[in-house]
Amino acid sequence: MIKFFRQIRQSLVRQGKSQKYIVYAVGEILLVVVGILIAVQINNWNEKKNSSIREIKTLSQLNEDLIENLKEISGIKEYMVGTISAGRKIINHLENETKVTDSLRYWIERYSGANIFNKANTTYKNIENSEENIITNDSIRLQITLMYETEFENIHKREMMMEGNHLHRYTTELHKNFKTSETKDKWLEGYFLDVNTPINFTELKKNELYKNTLVDLYNFRVLRIKWLTETIKSLEVLIKDIDQEIKLLKSN
Repeated sequence: MIKFFRQIRQSLVRQGKSQKYIVYAVGEILLVVVGILIAVQINNWNEKKNSSIREIKTLSQLNEDLIENLKEISGIKEYMVGTISAGRKIINHLENETKVTDSLRYWIERYSGANIFNKANTTYKNIENSEENIITNDSIRLQITLMYETEFENIHKREMMMEGNHLHRYTTELHKNFKTSETKDKWLEGYFLDVNTPINFTELKKNELYKNTLVDLYNFRVLRIKWLTETIKSLEVLIKDIDQEIKLLKSN
């Protein structure tokens, strides 16, 4: 092609058609410029397409993490609902019953438990560490940041608050007023554990400090259920919004 254009130029020069040569030269320059612009446009289109593919992949992986977080937080909430149910039954038993039952032991065991939120954040960390602005939707990016940096961090802070204060005070009183174990044999396989059994049930019924720490823990768990419910709603909205964003990117 280049040889063909060179031959035309040489022919016009030999024929002394300088005006036509100038017109032709300008046209040839314009043709080269148009070719460059087309190449740049194609390159930009390819880069945009590749960026879109990376963004779709990142958002899809992020949504998988968020779905796992949603399942875990929902499980924590469900567990906590069970603990406050056990707390109500313990209080009712202390106020209305005259003896220790297996049900009371079970409720004590349930009420003393705790769980930890192990957030799935691999994709979010990759986004944080990337120099590229992978997520182009500012609103989605802000929602994701708030979810990980505020909502999830608050869950961890409240866990620490519960374990370090409310649950710690309750278990301290629990250990003072309940048996740890009753050994029936020297060897482990012969142990018969008598945990969660009051040392003195009559005295326990009158122990206001134990009941106060139980109610204190109960009230904090009620608050945590409220907060977890709000996080679950926000998380469901975010997952739905990311799904919509993925569909939009695929359609472009």
